[in-house]
Amino acid sequence: MKNRYFDALFTSLLSIGPIILLVCILSWTPILNFGTNDYVMLLFGGVALILGLALFQIGASAGLTKVGEYMGSSLSRQKQLFVIIIFSFALGVLITCAEPSLLIVSKQVTIVPNNEVLNTIILIGSIAIGVGAFVVIGILRIILHKPLKLWVMFFYLITFLLVCLIALDPERAEMLPFIFDSGGVTTGSATVPFVLSLGLGVAVVRGGKTANSDSFGLAGLVAIGPVIAMAVCVLIQSNVPEFIYEAPTPFGNNFLGRLFTAMIPNNGQLGSMIEVLIAISPILIVFFVYELIFIKLPISKMLSLLVGFGFCFVGLSFFLASANAIMGPIGGMVGQSLGGFWQSDQWIVILVAFTIGLVTILCEPAVHVLTAQVENISSGQIKKSTVLIALSLAVGSAIMLAAIRSIYDFSILYYLVPGYIISLTLMLFSPDIFAAIAIDSGSTAAGPMSVSFIMPLIIGLYSIISSDKLSLDSAYHVSFYGQAFGAVALITLMPVISIQLLGIVVEVKQYHRLAMARKAIIEHDDVQIIHFNKGV
Repeated sequence: MKNRYFDALFTSLLSIGPIILLVCILSWTPILNFGTNDYVMLLFGGVALILGLALFQIGASAGLTKVGEYMGSSLSRQKQLFVIIIFSFALGVLITCAEPSLLIVSKQVTIVPNNEVLNTIILIGSIAIGVGAFVVIGILRIILHKPLKLWVMFFYLITFLLVCLIALDPERAEMLPFIFDSGGVTTGSATVPFVLSLGLGVAVVRGGKTANSDSFGLAGLVAIGPVIAMAVCVLIQSNVPEFIYEAPTPFGNNFLGRLFTAMIPNNGQLGSMIEVLIAISPILIVFFVYELIFIKLPISKMLSLLVGFGFCFVGLSFFLASANAIMGPIGGMVGQSLGGFWQSDQWIVILVAFTIGLVTILCEPAVHVLTAQVENISSGQIKKSTVLIALSLAVGSAIMLAAIRSIYDFSILYYLVPGYIISLTLMLFSPDIFAAIAIDSGSTAAGPMSVSFIMPLIIGLYSIISSDKLSLDSAYHVSFYGQAFGAVALITLMPVISIQLLGIVVEVKQYHRLAMARKAIIEHDDVQIIHFNKGV
């Protein structure tokens, strides 16, 4: 037990440490000006992130993923199709309504002016329906043994048809980056571990030759739902939502107070403890109802699940409080500081953005759940470290591309259209299991740290760049939706490409090893075989 706690703490330190160290290094250069209060707040935030991530990992393995596996294996045995559809849809909707990452973003977007409650209901409700529908589609796909690649291609085609309709209206076209961001934002720290384990549970019980590859792909398929839902929302919406940028405020000297305030209800904010409680409760309620009717676990296992969820609750509360109250403002400060170099030293902006992307992915809680599951399913053939390196390079490239777009002001479609064409083309050649892992990895990479650190960073960067451009040209059109959003969409896209490339490389290496093994069997002095014609 002690070893498990120590391993989780050590893993969290290795995950969070690099980004804390990187911010410190930037503060020792002319790029970022940090005061004493900022350093102390960064230290407090780092400790809270490390403890939170460690507790979450322990709780996820004992609670969240177990529930997904139990429900997945039970649902796959159900003969009544309506039971599968009802419970799958309910799980998808309820988890999404309480996803912490989505709660963060919903506070930044105004679809219905002057009505915060209705705005939240429409924004989160439409996305939740999209997720619920695609959870049903994803589970039915696994049960019916349908190929993931064809389903993904089909729904991507629908997505881009909707995008073409939106692009015809210049005002609505500004919302495209946010529309694609919604897919990555939705599959966050609460949704991904559960959906991954749900897909695994269904695939293991269903069995068959494609059981391993069917274990993955559900989280990635589910991420398409919010994109389609938001695209439909924007098409039927009469007005373009507004975005109001609030610059990060300097840290005071009340370090513990700031962190504590972020955890409890305060000034109209729910606080991370309530947000996480809302996130976890629907999963438990639906599971308990389903368990009483269909599964009927022993009390000892139920208590073990509750303890696991307790760890998840405490861990995510600490993690989100630090991410929102500390890492978010620090991300905004870093972005604004980088914005000062966009005219004189653009290479600094691009290099720092790439480096930040490299280390940020290590901080995402759900990434560690995915990589551990990949190593287990592949029986150690696909190493956790290999997947992490591929994801780091992908996310580093994504943040770099987002920074370049903020500097040069061009549509995100110049990235997304060729990016998805490359991704879909690679699906034709990559092994099925790698294609499925790749689809999941994109949605997994965009979690709380992407929302609370990377989004404020890019928004802060664009706020300085747009302000400078506006002072040089009064006719310059400032578009936060068009230029500041889109980083999460790129974080979702790039891992899909990198993991599939990794799969192709692994496949080529295996083919080469087999060829060499066959060659080694044949000795140089083997007598040539002569085939005689029949009757001779």
